[in-house]
Amino acid sequence: MDQIDQEFILIKMKPYLFAFLLLFLLLLHQSHFAKAAVGSSFLSKINSAGRINKDQEKKIKYLENSKKLIDAANAYLEYLNKKKEKKKPNPTLPNLPLKEERRLNEERKGFAPLKEYLSNFGYLPSSDSFNNTVDQQTLSAIKKFQESFNLPVTADILKLISLPRCAVPDMNFNYGFSQNVSWPKARHRWFRKTNLTYGFLPESEVEPNAIKVFKSAFTRWADATAFLNLTETAYDHADIKVGFYNFSDVLVGDLYGFSLITQNPQSNVKTAVIKLNDILFWALPSEKGDLSAKDGVLDLESAAMHQIGHLLGFDHSFMHDSIMYPYILPSQERKVELSNSDKNNIKKKYANR
Repeated sequence: MDQIDQEFILIKMKPYLFAFLLLFLLLLHQSHFAKAAVGSSFLSKINSAGRINKDQEKKIKYLENSKKLIDAANAYLEYLNKKKEKKKPNPTLPNLPLKEERRLNEERKGFAPLKEYLSNFGYLPSSDSFNNTVDQQTLSAIKKFQESFNLPVTADILKLISLPRCAVPDMNFNYGFSQNVSWPKARHRWFRKTNLTYGFLPESEVEPNAIKVFKSAFTRWADATAFLNLTETAYDHADIKVGFYNFSDVLVGDLYGFSLITQNPQSNVKTAVIKLNDILFWALPSEKGDLSAKDGVLDLESAAMHQIGHLLGFDHSFMHDSIMYPYILPSQERKVELSNSDKNNIKKKYANR
């Protein structure tokens, strides 16, 4: 049994074991290094992630929201199993029109979070609310998701969405400013210079060890492009601002961070922001033996490399070995070196600069 299958079994544990897991995560958080840790409706929500909040109830809420997504995926699997069964007459609904009976059969309790999840990442149209109906549009979105990530078995969708991922959408998002904020998108460079600066929130919120990790990631990207200079400056004056924020009230799913472009409406000056999730536990490179995504312990440098990649003009990749793969796989919990596909993309983008 491989590691991802073990995590799949863990997810389906009984509720009291999930409660125990919540308690364990909160206790671990108090002792871990991660004190430094962190126009669509989704874009508005993600941009509202606030500064670090020490309220333990909010941390529990975030983890419970992640569990709702897993429950929604289970509802989808139950729906598929039901479709496989031979249909039998329902004596309790003898006079219902066929259309109404079909509608009731397609209602799956708690299914809406999966639809929201698919919408957030570009597989379903954006909406302010989602119902529990398993409609044809949703089935098509699930199929597109499975094809994109090359998931051969239906149950594998549950395995994948249970893993931590980047909050930037995979597809079908526009590079346009809604409320003066936009997703970073390939082929739309927000900067027009070769010397970019980056800065960090005050050291009381971003620890020196975390700053060193980010510096290493910025240097690796600068060397790879052979075009950009990336240097540190004060946070208020930086082109790229880095910090850890509270995600507890924002999202459905286990999301570790995201990148955004912001625009000053008066001057049209654009800056970028990288926000990582303060609720998770961020490990330094020297602590790679402690990595365990199922316990919320993630590699800080891997997350830094991924988010910087977005800001330098790279979308998500569906290739497992790429820095820009959106999920953190159990077999690749530390991923800081650029793959061959990453290097080829860099050459295409910066060869003529």
